[in-house]
Order: sequence, then structure tokens, then C-alpha cells
Amino acid sequence: MQFKWIFLFIFLFIVTFQYKNILTFVGVEVGAYFGFKELDKNSSGFLEKDEWSEGMFSLLDFNEDNLVNKDEFREFIRDYSKGFSWENQLDDKYVFPKQLKKGVFESTLIDTAIGYYIYIPDAYHDKIEKRFRTVYYLHGGRPGNEAREAFLSNYIHNIFTDTTIDPAIYVFVNGGELSHYNSVELNSYGEDIFINELIPHIDSKYRTITDRHGRGLEGFSQGGRAATRFMFKYPNLFGTVSAGGGSYIIEKQIKDSEGYEDDPRDNKRDIYFVGAGNDAWSLAEQHTYSENVTPELMLWSGQDDMNYKSIQEYHYFLLELGIEHKFQVLKGVDHNSFKFYEKDGISLVKFHLAGSESVN
Repeated sequence: MQFKWIFLFIFLFIVTFQYKNILTFVGVEVGAYFGFKELDKNSSGFLEKDEWSEGMFSLLDFNEDNLVNKDEFREFIRDYSKGFSWENQLDDKYVFPKQLKKGVFESTLIDTAIGYYIYIPDAYHDKIEKRFRTVYYLHGGRPGNEAREAFLSNYIHNIFTDTTIDPAIYVFVNGGELSHYNSVELNSYGEDIFINELIPHIDSKYRTITDRHGRGLEGFSQGGRAATRFMFKYPNLFGTVSAGGGSYIIEKQIKDSEGYEDDPRDNKRDIYFVGAGNDAWSLAEQHTYSENVTPELMLWSGQDDMNYKSIQEYHYFLLELGIEHKFQVLKGVDHNSFKFYEKDGISLVKFHLAGSESVN
């Protein structure tokens, strides 16, 4: 009898303090079961490309067999159902290079510990008098998670095994609850924390090149959109900017609604005020009337990416404004930064290198 009460106490303790995790687990399992059943139109037990959202199938197809099984679908739902945290751990289903380290600093803006991951090349320890280029990587998706695309460090590390390529430090950023925006509504200030706190923290803690020519910015999807906004808002901070996979349809919607973001690709009613004029279209146009320097820019996309057409439209818009840039498109790649890096990550790495050659 005594054991029954002990068991009941333990059960209530777990439910009380772990209810959010329990609800998340149940939600994932239920969502995965019914979601898969609904999408599997031919009841084959697998999802095929024509049964999933166009332009992002590879995000689910972990084993690359052109079919998505129930476990892969559940894993995808689990990855994108995580709640927001300013500190996140690496996914244990992946292997990461030992050169990737976890970093934390205290934000004075929100009085909270902020996590980031930093790739430090071997040359950093071998050449102790040398200062290194830094590339800041802005993740895709929402909410923010500095670990989400840290797997790219594997491709970056493999590229730097070529000793003819000057290595750089890569910093994987947490964009906050509203990924790379400031939000009074959510009390999350991803933009300000990145610009005003993380960059100075990195420059003070590591041997970096602290002027714009030694600092690059890169992002994908949500992060690609942010990279173009930050390029025009803070041109004196960055020498090179590479923006991939961004939905410039959403950026235009923000412009037309005078600062309200509402993703037109789904039926959710999550509308956030991100600031009138705080969009990639308006900021680029305003930049042409200023005397500010213009960072070197590369837009990049897979040809099968769901956002390809909007990126292409933004490319033509920049040309009309007279803003010179590169536009890198890969065939056979959809909305997946890992696939882009796997095929041609070296072009992105060398792009940042070329923009900083004058300081080395």
C-alpha cells in the first residue's frame, strides 16, 4: 500500500513539473499519426513528393530514398515543435566536428543567458598572432534556435581542410522567439541582441578582424530574409552578405501592410508587427538614396526551392535599383541549406573570403 502512494506521488511530481514536455510529446505523436494519415493519399505507408509541400521534400527525406516513412515524418514534426529557448543543445542524431563549440553570454538587454555555437578553425590555435574573418549564420525557421543549422559546420570544416583556402570563424546565431526580429509583443529582441551584444561579445572574446571587411553575414530562409534587411540597415558592419532561400513574398507583404507579417502561404492567423519600412524591399530602395557603403551580396537558392520565384523577383528588383550582386542557383536542390552546402557550399565560403582579401 505504501508503494502505491509513493508511486502516485512520483507520478504527480512528474506531471506537475514536466507537463509541458508531456503535452509536447503527446501533441507530436498525435499530430504525426493523423498528419501522416491525411497526407498519405494512396495509403502506401510512405509520403511521396507529390504528397508533400512543393519545394521542401528533402527536409523530411532523411535517408534520401525519395520516400518519407512514418518515423521520418515524426522526427520532422518533433524538430519543428520545440518550444523557444535562448539556449539549445545540438541534435544527438548528428555528428559534429570537434571544432564546433558552445558559447554563452549574458544579455544586458533582457538579463538572460544567450547561447550560440562557434566553429573555430584549427589555424586559430596554430597561428596565435593572426586575426580571423568571422561569418555570422542566421538560421531559418521559427522560433529561434542556434543549434538548428549548426550541422553546416561539417561542410565548412571539410572545405577548410583545403589549406589553400583561408579559414574563418563561423558563429551560429539564435534569432530569438520571432527569428531575427525585435518583438515588444513577445518580449524578444533577436535583432538588437545580435547586432548590439553578440557581435561585440565575439569581437572581444576571440581574435577577429573587427572591421566590416573581416565580417560576413549569411542566412537561410527566415535568416536569408534577415540577412538582406540587416545588410541595408547596418551596411557598415558587414563586408559580405549571402542570403539564401528567403521568401521575399512575405517581405513584400510586410511592405504593403506597413509592417505586419502574415505568412500568405498558410491559413494561420499569427500576425506580428515588425515595423513599417522594416522589409527587404523598402530598405533596399532607401539604401539607394543614401551615401552608405554597400556590402557585397550573393543571393542563393535551389531551383526547386518553393521560394525560388520570389528570390528571382527580388534579384530583378535589385538590378533595377542598380545594386550589384551575385545570384547563385543550383539545379536539383529544394528548400534545404544542407543540400545546397553539400553540392556547392564552397562557393558561399569563397564568396566571403573574396570580400575580405584586402585585409589579409
